[in-house]
Amino acid sequence: MSAVSQPKALTIVIEFEGGARREAALETLPETLQLELLRQPFASSPSPHPEQEKFLLLEWDDGWKEVFELDGACTGVKRYTVISRPEDVGRLAIDRGDGYPELIEVVRKPLNVSRVTLLVDSVDTVRPTRDRSTREGKKTDHFYKLAKEGDARADLVGAFKNAASAEGLDLGALRSGDPARSREQYERIRRRMGIRAGQRQQDVWDFMAYLASASVEVA
Repeated sequence: MSAVSQPKALTIVIEFEGGARREAALETLPETLQLELLRQPFASSPSPHPEQEKFLLLEWDDGWKEVFELDGACTGVKRYTVISRPEDVGRLAIDRGDGYPELIEVVRKPLNVSRVTLLVDSVDTVRPTRDRSTREGKKTDHFYKLAKEGDARADLVGAFKNAASAEGLDLGALRSGDPARSREQYERIRRRMGIRAGQRQQDVWDFMAYLASASVEVA
């Protein structure tokens, strides 16, 4: 996944004692290794335009929340399935403008996801409910209906404003202050809202900045 305004990582460089260097195109590495490298703090930077980014918020029935920053081509929630063999793994498909879906793997309690919110040009909020299951050998596929819900963006903005107020923080200062100071303040708000990173910690900071912009808009 790549955010709309984040530059694409192209090369990985390893420097050895004595000055020798080796480099390789990032795309030549296994995809799992690429994702692991890109989720590290050193490999990410704040979005210069978080208000333009697209985000996915997953919520569980026990109150757990995770946020992912998505590719700019994502447009809406397509389908959700869970594969059991015997461990459970969820597959969330997101529509993209180029026709190829963005796939999000849900490892934490995939059978207990309670709400999915895609914050794109228009907000797409759905509640997954199990529709049917099919078994083949040791594998069971669970298929879900996605019932549309109200606009969760307003609820998120309201929760952000309440958390900021409880922490004694000024909304306008959050967007215009020192980045390091803002990050510390975003962390306080994040903890109150109970939102965690799905993959990269930077996604949380960008999401907090996104909500800060939205909060100033409706203040």
